[in-house]
Amino acid sequence: MTGRSGGSAFWLALPLVAVAAFAVLLTFSLVRMIRVEADMRVEAEQNMLWVMHQSEAAARRLGETVLLAELGEADTAEIALRLDILRSRIALLNDGPQRRFVDSIGLGGDLDRLTGLLGAIGTLPEGAGEIRASRLRAALAPFPTFFARAANKAMIAEWDELGGRLETYRDQLRKTIAGLIGIMVAGAILAAALVISLRNSRRRNRMLRRARDFSGLLIASSGEGIAAVDTAGRCTLWNGAMAAMMGRRAEQAVGSPLAKVAGFFDVAAIRDGVTRALAGESTQLQLQPLFRDTEETPDHVDLRFFPMRDETRIVGAIIFMQDASDRYAADRKDAETRARLEHLVAERTRKLDDALRRESSAADLYRNFAAMISHQFRTPLAVADSALQRLIRRGSRADPDEVADRAGRARGAIAGLTRLVDSTLHAARIEAGEVGARREPCDLVPIVTAVCDQQRAAVPETRISITAPAAAPVLCDPAHAEQVLKNMVSNAVKYAPPGSEVSVALRVDAQGVHCDIGNSGAGIAPPDRPRIFERNFRGANSVGSPGTGVGLFIARALARMQGGDVALLPCDDGTVFRLSLRQPEGAAP
Repeated sequence: MTGRSGGSAFWLALPLVAVAAFAVLLTFSLVRMIRVEADMRVEAEQNMLWVMHQSEAAARRLGETVLLAELGEADTAEIALRLDILRSRIALLNDGPQRRFVDSIGLGGDLDRLTGLLGAIGTLPEGAGEIRASRLRAALAPFPTFFARAANKAMIAEWDELGGRLETYRDQLRKTIAGLIGIMVAGAILAAALVISLRNSRRRNRMLRRARDFSGLLIASSGEGIAAVDTAGRCTLWNGAMAAMMGRRAEQAVGSPLAKVAGFFDVAAIRDGVTRALAGESTQLQLQPLFRDTEETPDHVDLRFFPMRDETRIVGAIIFMQDASDRYAADRKDAETRARLEHLVAERTRKLDDALRRESSAADLYRNFAAMISHQFRTPLAVADSALQRLIRRGSRADPDEVADRAGRARGAIAGLTRLVDSTLHAARIEAGEVGARREPCDLVPIVTAVCDQQRAAVPETRISITAPAAAPVLCDPAHAEQVLKNMVSNAVKYAPPGSEVSVALRVDAQGVHCDIGNSGAGIAPPDRPRIFERNFRGANSVGSPGTGVGLFIARALARMQGGDVALLPCDDGTVFRLSLRQPEGAAP
């Protein structure tokens, strides 16, 4: 076994080494070829011999033209033309790579002197005489000599550079040829390794077929459904139990991808199990639904996935499938029983929580009965007192309609006070356990409208806007709901800026009925917001305003006694409180 493992490792490492050598040698050869190609390019300064020759010729032609001008055979325009040509040659030599080349051959200083001399030379004026022309010719005398020396040095430098380059080419070509030979050797090794790998592959395939035939004999009589796949996902084994479960014969399954044999194997969870088995990981799935072609109700099966190995490598995966329909039916029945019990417990707990909250709210409310009386009776008494005072002031000037209207308002306020007293007594009986909580279906829209009308009557300068649907059915004690709304509306009016409007918005949704009451006042300070519903607590914004600090406490207590709640909503501008009440059973939102 050790010798076989060592031989396998050797034949695995040999192609890898050959591939690495192939890549290194190929890269080396390419780099060498790129360098040769780059070295073969002609640089700008490598044509300096021609530049020097042309510059020398321009200097000599200028000298000849000046000489002809002395003899009277050339004019000033021709001299200026030749002088410009010479200047352009000097400018070319002073530019970029040409200047660097001149410096490299040691003539940079001479070129600078000639450049300065040429800049000092002017053009002969019209009709210039022989003296002026002779001075110009004398000034131009150093130029041909300089360019002749520069041409000689350029030629020598170029020959030296060319000789070095040719030697470099020979060296790089020798290395490139060696690299190509190495590439051929690496290619031969790879070809040999490929041939050997093909032979080993054929041998292993034969071993796999023998193992498959042997496994087939062992598992043909198994009661579990068994299927095997190769690394490509094709079915290689399909026993009788699997054929009975899936309704597919072995002839239909073997050789085909599992997903084509039955759609059951194309489910994501089962595909994942096969993939993980081919990766070497054993997994299992429980109670997977199995739909048969002729049945609408699925069976349920358990599956286990295992990798199949040949020595050290994975050659496939095997799947065991067992019918678990009876266990699924038992588990489902247990789950339904548990769900029913949990629902009953949750419903009973909810009812107990509601009852406990109502009892707690009632206890808190009636422990503070005196504070409630001083707070809650103030608004209806103020409404009745306002109506009666106006009737007294009007006296005999009041017409019957006005008398009836104001008397009706006073009676309405007194009736509300009576309802509050009745509700308070009723709540006391509830707390004592004599009767149950009185909640009945009613429409919240008329109650909201009546409360707003009473507030307008008590504070005539108040502006209150109402937004409400046609109906808002709720399950509550109407008297308690009215007192909650009175507390909330009176608070909104009390802390609203003078001349501003108080908004009352009624909305119905799937969670119940919500009444939002807000104003555009200074709002409640963040430190006060968590304590705003505490008994006798008054926030910083209530300084200078009369009150006992029990209005919101009583409002929340009354709302919770009816299965609802009062909450302070987050608001960037002003203050908004929300009363939430439940809808009657069967009421559509």
